[in-house]
Amino acid sequence: MGNSNTTSTSDPSPDGQIENKELAKALLEQKVGYRVLGVQAQSPSSYCGLVSYFDFIVAANGIPLKTVDTTFISIIKSSEEKPLTLTIYNYKNRSLRDVVMVPSRKWPGEGMVGATIRFDSFEDAEDHIVHVLEVEPDSPAEIAGLQPMEDFLLGTAEKSFRDGDVLFNELKTNVDHPVEFYVYNAAMDEVRIVVIMPTEDWGGEGILGASVAHGYLHRLPEASCKTIGRSSELSSNHAVNSPFGVNAAPLLSSLGPSVSGEFVTGVDPIRPIDSAPLPPVADSQAALDVA
Repeated sequence: MGNSNTTSTSDPSPDGQIENKELAKALLEQKVGYRVLGVQAQSPSSYCGLVSYFDFIVAANGIPLKTVDTTFISIIKSSEEKPLTLTIYNYKNRSLRDVVMVPSRKWPGEGMVGATIRFDSFEDAEDHIVHVLEVEPDSPAEIAGLQPMEDFLLGTAEKSFRDGDVLFNELKTNVDHPVEFYVYNAAMDEVRIVVIMPTEDWGGEGILGASVAHGYLHRLPEASCKTIGRSSELSSNHAVNSPFGVNAAPLLSSLGPSVSGEFVTGVDPIRPIDSAPLPPVADSQAALDVA
C-alpha cells in the first residue's frame, strides 16, 4: 500500500548529501516548474500522490525542467513502461520530494501519464490566495459550497489569484457563466474544484455574495503548512504499489523543514492530456500537455 508517512534519508554519504543539497538549492532557485492541475483516475499519475495546484514538477530523472520545451515530453516517451522519478516542489509547506511512476498506455484512458499540468512560477506562490471570510445566504458563493473562514481561493486552470483584483476581474469576466475555481479547505486539508456562476441576479449585493481578503494576515494557517495537503479524490483513489508507480522517499528530508516532505495519496481528476504544447496563457504562463 502507499506510504503516508514522512521518511527520512538514513545515513547519507557525505558526497551524496552534498550533491542532494546542491540539487535542492538549484531546483528551488529556478522558481518554475509544471503545476499539477489534475490527474485522471486509474492513470499512471494517479498512484503518485500528486496534489493539485500546490505541487510543481521541477525535475524528471534528475533533469531540471526550467523552460517550456520538449524536454519533459522526450523524457516521458523514453520512459514508457520504465520507472520515472519526478521531483515535486510543494509550495504549501515548501518541500521537495521524489515520486516514481511508470508512464504507460496500459490504463483505461489516453496518453502515458494521465495528468494535466501548466508551466508556471512558484515565486511568492504562498501569497497568491484569497481567504473567504463570510458567505451570504442564497448567494453564488453559498450555492458553490464555499465555506467561510475555512476556504481559500487559489485560482483557475489559467491563472493564480495573486490578489483580490485578479479574483474580481475573473468573476466580472464570467458574469452569468460558470467558472471553475481551485479551492483549498483548511479544515479538510484538501484542494477541490468548485463551479461558481457569478451573477447580480441573486437578491443581494455583488456578483459573488462573499466577503474575501488577501494579504499577510490571510495566508494559510500555520498548521496547514505542516503538510503537503491532498486532492479531493483521496477517499476514493488511494495510492498503492500499482503496476504504474509507487510513492518514493521524500528528497532531502535531512535538510530541515524548508526541503523536507511527506507522502500523500489521492488525486484530483480533470482530463487526460495530449502531446502538443498549447499557446501561452494569462500572466505570461504557458500550458503544456504531455502524452
